[in-house]
Amino acid sequence: MFSLRWKISGILVFSNLVLGTLLVLIINNTISGIIEKEMIERGRTLATNLANYSSEQILGEDFIGLKQTISNALSFESVEYILIQDSENNIIAKTFNDAIPAELNAILQNTDETVLNNIEIQKESGAVKCCDIVVPVQEGYLGYIRVGMKQQYIEDTVYDINILMISIISGITLLGIIVVLILANKIISPIIYLTQKADDISQGKLDEPVSVDTKDEIQHLGEALDRLRESVRIALDRLKKRQTTRI
Repeated sequence: MFSLRWKISGILVFSNLVLGTLLVLIINNTISGIIEKEMIERGRTLATNLANYSSEQILGEDFIGLKQTISNALSFESVEYILIQDSENNIIAKTFNDAIPAELNAILQNTDETVLNNIEIQKESGAVKCCDIVVPVQEGYLGYIRVGMKQQYIEDTVYDINILMISIISGITLLGIIVVLILANKIISPIIYLTQKADDISQGKLDEPVSVDTKDEIQHLGEALDRLRESVRIALDRLKKRQTTRI
């Protein structure tokens, strides 16, 4: 059987831990959504810049220049691949050294810029999840720019943020637990004291007054218990006097 001190402390500590866990989950979901939007916007911006810059190279059929342009853009850590298609959806420049993965090849005909395709590319190092972003070049008359943004970028960023947030929340939770234990002890100690005093009164130990200074209902309970102690003491004294007089 757990004492009241441990019951109250346990409830408060458990509540603190649950609140901390919920806070981590809420922050995780919020940050994931923000980072995903930021990554997609970054991909669109990159694709739009490439579309503006590469239009003359496409017209001039400068395929070497196009290859160099998209290779330089591949330096962003969140970018997995970049493709340039002509108006007939033929690939005229790509960052892949080998053949285009089948998963990507299957969606090349989809050039609707409002549609985001989530695909999983199989590589020798393992599967890579990407968000495929399409931006037309000169409204599609010259072709399209495709940029694949790594979903792993979101996961890695969220993981780093989660580690930081968990460290901060764990520190706050630990501090909260310590405060909870101190407050619980401060709340429970007067109750334990009054329980002991009530037990003393029941055993006839009436000389020591009951004194609690908590400035709340517990103090009122202590004052009531002290009045009870005094009343019992007076009653017993009267009873003893009557018995002495009779004798």
